[in-house]
Amino acid sequence: MNLIALDIETIPLKQDPDFDSPKDWTIFAVALGHKAPGSDVTVDVLFRDSPHFNAERELLNDVIDWVADRTNGEARTLITYNGDSYDFPILRHRAYVLDDESPDSNVAERLYMMLETSMHTDLIQLVKDQKGYYVSLDDTLAEHNIDADEPEWLGKPVEGSDMPSMGLELISGRANDELRETVYRYAASDVEPLFDLHTELKDPVTQ
Repeated sequence: MNLIALDIETIPLKQDPDFDSPKDWTIFAVALGHKAPGSDVTVDVLFRDSPHFNAERELLNDVIDWVADRTNGEARTLITYNGDSYDFPILRHRAYVLDDESPDSNVAERLYMMLETSMHTDLIQLVKDQKGYYVSLDDTLAEHNIDADEPEWLGKPVEGSDMPSMGLELISGRANDELRETVYRYAASDVEPLFDLHTELKDPVTQ
């Protein structure tokens, strides 16, 4: 079974965004990981290169193509951490918005087909089922002794709250290569550990 890990990086569209409202967010990067049976994990981060709708549409199409190219019609499971409540609703909403902006676009249909032809394991739900409450990804990784990259920017550890401002710099075209690499590392650090965490949570007896 092919495993595909996915995590989105977003920019709010209003001053006080609601994390439960897909309408309040736009996507500037998507981190993806792939593990085929018997193979090592590969990770990539795809970026949007401008603030325009067509750049976000291209990003979503690139994500769909990335997944299709690596699974080639074979069975696949998408693994996320809070994908059911955050990543997938935003992806779907943005796809519909982009199609409304361009009548000849079919990104919503392509995204629908990708999601509908994939199984999905939301690891945060497995943690909740075991503990009875939700736990952050950082805390869950620490509990299972799973290491993740910890990039720094301007001498400080990068946090999720830094992503919107960094994302705005990236899509504005003002960002330098160092900032892009830092965001790449941060986004990748949210997907690469998910494969080990998936193993820990799905098959704890053998650990």
